[in-house]
Amino acid sequence: MAILKPWTTVDRHVEFSGGPIREIVKETVLLPDGRVIPDFYTARMGDYALVYAVTDENRVLILKQYKHGVGRVCLTFPGGHVAPGEDPAIAAERELLEETGYRGSRLASLGSFVTNANQGCNVAHLFRIDGCRRERAPESGDLEEMELMHFAPEELRTPSMFTEMGVLSYVTLVLLAELRPTKSRGLLSN
Repeated sequence: MAILKPWTTVDRHVEFSGGPIREIVKETVLLPDGRVIPDFYTARMGDYALVYAVTDENRVLILKQYKHGVGRVCLTFPGGHVAPGEDPAIAAERELLEETGYRGSRLASLGSFVTNANQGCNVAHLFRIDGCRRERAPESGDLEEMELMHFAPEELRTPSMFTEMGVLSYVTLVLLAELRPTKSRGLLSN
């Protein structure tokens, strides 16, 4: 069996940085076989947390909102930006409260995943928060208008609902939250 080796970055130049895009970088990379790729581009954006939030009544909190990257109204999950150095679990709790007005009692990490295998882009931190109860009105401050909806878990595991979501990280969150055994812990901010 061959031993696979990583590529070596020989040169790196930031081509653009602004707004939510941390940087677009042009790299010169050396492949293990000796070939040089003079213009391999990578993109870095902020990491984010997504929450599969389940109420005491076993209903999943879903947001319906326009997403510009998809160009349409989608079914989404509470979530948002993880600040550099911030614990993603804290970001997940914050985003849940801001966008839905709900707070949960048990948090389980479902994993952290790079969103693009070649260009990097960012990391999606996925969580399930159970025992969610309404604490206050939502105060997201987001650009998007949102409608809070409640679904039974089995309603979300259908091809038509996955199409309504339209984003791979949302579909992945549903599948992991419902199919992957998790180890819950009490919430950090309670």
